[in-house]
Amino acid sequence: MAPLIRSLGLACGVSAGLCGCVPSILQYDRSNPVVMSSLQHGATRDAVLSAAGEPLDVMVLPGINGVCHNYILRNQGNISPYYVAFNAQGRVVNAGYIDCEKAVASGYLQTSEPIKQRY
Repeated sequence: MAPLIRSLGLACGVSAGLCGCVPSILQYDRSNPVVMSSLQHGATRDAVLSAAGEPLDVMVLPGINGVCHNYILRNQGNISPYYVAFNAQGRVVNAGYIDCEKAVASGYLQTSEPIKQRY
């Protein structure tokens, strides 16, 4: 029994150590223009494009009559996908650290209501 407990302790220690290597979302939030522009209350497609530039690609969202932009964020050698979805009026309806395809599959893009203030 003692070797099992020792093995579990070692596994937990290694897991805890590796968690420190995962980039924090806050690393991206502090200085990334696409994140900051997409999370503003009343954010528009024009504002996001002006701050972040052209997306990697664009996906049409027929369910909400809008579009979704895929970006790749880079910070201190780390990369992360990031999507921003817009309704037919060009308002941000959702954004997050996955790509458009995963956001659709997860059900995050089922409403055309503009994003609510998060802060």
